[in-house]
Formats: sequence, C-alpha cells, structure tokens
Amino acid sequence: MNIYKDFKQGDSVDSQSLVTSIGAFDGVHLGHKALFEEAFKVSAGEFQIVTFNQIPKVFFNSSLDPLLDQEERTKMFEQLNPKNIVFLDFRSVNTMDASDFCDFLKNNLQTEKLVIGKDFKFGNQRVGDVNTLIGYFGVDNVILLDDFLIDAEKVSTTKIRLSYAQGDIKQAEKLLGRKISYKGIVSKGKQLGTSIGVPTANIAIKENVQMPRFGVYAVNVYLDNKTYLGCLNIGNNPTIDDDITVKTEIHILDFNDNIYDQELSFELIDFIRDEHKFESLDALKAQIYEDIEKIKNNF
Repeated sequence: MNIYKDFKQGDSVDSQSLVTSIGAFDGVHLGHKALFEEAFKVSAGEFQIVTFNQIPKVFFNSSLDPLLDQEERTKMFEQLNPKNIVFLDFRSVNTMDASDFCDFLKNNLQTEKLVIGKDFKFGNQRVGDVNTLIGYFGVDNVILLDDFLIDAEKVSTTKIRLSYAQGDIKQAEKLLGRKISYKGIVSKGKQLGTSIGVPTANIAIKENVQMPRFGVYAVNVYLDNKTYLGCLNIGNNPTIDDDITVKTEIHILDFNDNIYDQELSFELIDFIRDEHKFESLDALKAQIYEDIEKIKNNF
C-alpha cells in the first residue's frame, strides 16, 4: 500500500492501471464504505482511494471543520487495503478544468475505471460531473452507486453534521456506522473543577475537527490501555468565563491521577444536556454533581 500526501498536478502514482474511487469522503460514512466495497469487488482488490487533503466544502466555508482529521481518515482507508491512498492537493487540482482533470485521472493516477457516487462533481467551478467522466472513460468504465439509504433516507455528510448540531449522537453513529471519537493532549487549565471537588482534564484536540452541540455528554475515556467513564463538557463555560474560546473538559469518574501532557482519546456515549449559564458557582456545582450521578446510574 502506498500513501501519497499533497499530490499535485505534476505527480504520478507508481502503479499499473487501477480502479479508482474518488470523493471528499468527509467522515468516511456508510455510503462511502459502500463505494469502497464495490471498488474492491469490481477490481478484485486492485483499487485505489483518491480524496483531497482539504475537504472542498470546508475549504470554501471557514465556518466548517472536517468530521475527521487526515490521520483518522487514513486509518479508516487503510482498513480497506487499497493499493494506493491518494490525498490530492486541493489548491493544486481545484484550478484544473474538467477535461484536464480527466487526463490527470488517467495519466497521473493510472485510472482505467471509476466507482463513484452519482453526485460527484469536479474541475474548476465544479463543471465536471458523472456524464463528463462517462464521455471520457466510457459508460462501461464508470460505475455509479445508488444512494446508500437508512430508514429510506440518503446517508450524507450534511445529515451527519445536522445530527452533530442537534446533539443527536445516536443518529450520527447510525449514519457513520461507528462511534464518534476524538483525541488530544491533556493541558493545564484554571483548575476551577479541582477547587469545587470535580477535577477535569482539559483536552487540546489535536486537529480542528467538527465538534458536536455545546453541552454535557457521557463519554468513554481511553488512557494507558484502560477505559473510564467520563462526564464531558464542550463549550464556553459561560457561568465562570467571558472567554468565548471553545473548551473541551472531562471529569473522569473514579480517577485522580496527574495526566498533564498525556494523550487520551474519548468516545461519545450520549448527550446529557445543553450548556447553561448558571446564577452562581454553587448552582453550577450542584448541576455538575447531578450530571455525574446520572452518568454513573445510566451508563
């Protein structure tokens, strides 16, 4: 398996002719996995995954973050054992017209056949579509997959983002086909949690990725090959802080070790409540204890 990062217009893969599955693959959801499985099947394993180092929608909309960072996307792609994983340099290829991009697919990426979604667009101003590819490669060499449906609805990154925004963790998991997880480094915060008897690990998430709705969540925390139950808060801490910086803090239940500067990962279990601005620190403290008790009793 070869992994190509920041693949530009003048680069070439070191491969024979391959079946190519290409797309943004933001989140690598169940619809994407269906594409890869079809590519594997029609190619007898001689296929490659071609995507972008920056998710196009994120590139053009600074208010969005990718659902997964490139490292996590790579790990998921690797599980499918393609011949190549190619991250196109989006700034480089975005300026290509549709015809040049088809040449690029054939000559630089050694594409002889494509397995793609019906709504795939490419080229400068996104003027290229599946009909462009069929005209270039031939109808027998462009395999279009129908929408992947769950409960009669198309699985899409847009729907997953909506589930994140609503705090609907179970629905997002259903569409992704996996749990939602993050990792980061434990950094030192203001230690207010410790002062009220609820120490928290302040997590500096390693990459900018899409976070769910502000609020409190039950989580599983993975640290030093052990699993702990945790109470996660994502938000601005409006009761105690005027700083609008988003903070990610976890109270790890039945745990009191010093873990500053260590890496940990956590997995969302369920949404507990929205973030609120309380009238006093005592009111906040009482609510935190209630949240912890609810997590202990239900998860």
